Amino acid sequence: MKKTICVAFASLAVLALAGCNSSDSGKSATNATLTAAYSSPAVLTYVNMRPTYNYYLTTFEFEELETYSDNSYILTVSSSTYSALILPEEGNGVKGNERTNSLTKYYGSFTTEADSLDDDTLYITVSVPTRIVMAYDSSYYVDTDNWTDDMKTKSADITYDFDADTGTQTETGTHEYATGAEYLAAKKFIKEASISASIKNCSIEYTALTFAN
Repeated sequence: MKKTICVAFASLAVLALAGCNSSDSGKSATNATLTAAYSSPAVLTYVNMRPTYNYYLTTFEFEELETYSDNSYILTVSSSTYSALILPEEGNGVKGNERTNSLTKYYGSFTTEADSLDDDTLYITVSVPTRIVMAYDSSYYVDTDNWTDDMKTKSADITYDFDADTGTQTETGTHEYATGAEYLAAKKFIKEASISASIKNCSIEYTALTFAN
């Protein structure tokens, strides 16, 4: 059973910038400057693991989009997963067991189109990414443009065989990505994405990206 709910968690969706438009920050490698930054509301995904396991998983995820003067973008996806999360009826005293955290940055180019009926709405189309930088659970990070043997080892995908009767899983194999290009091909979203942005509120709609698997 899987249930997805959109929620506006202020603690997750706050921008570091005072406004959308800025020229104070930049990417030193290309001398491109940051022109705008937008943040989406958080999306809550709930997965019930019962009866196989006696717990459920709750994932909070939100996106931040930065655009630059050279028509490049950085789309950051922040994800945190908890088990046995308890949301109180009142207040902010949330309880739960922290499981995993990840921060993934996708790099590429973008185009924009204004809404002819609404001056505040801007449609930003981001290309299929050409670079990924990802940090996982404070244990490792990868950069497809600067691949290392350590990244190859730590980012390997592990496959499991699951026994539905006993609820146990057994590791059956490991797949390593020999190069950054190989990792990028496996982990990038495979279709360009059109993102609706509010210029006034420095916000974007959360966009479901299309991946190969």
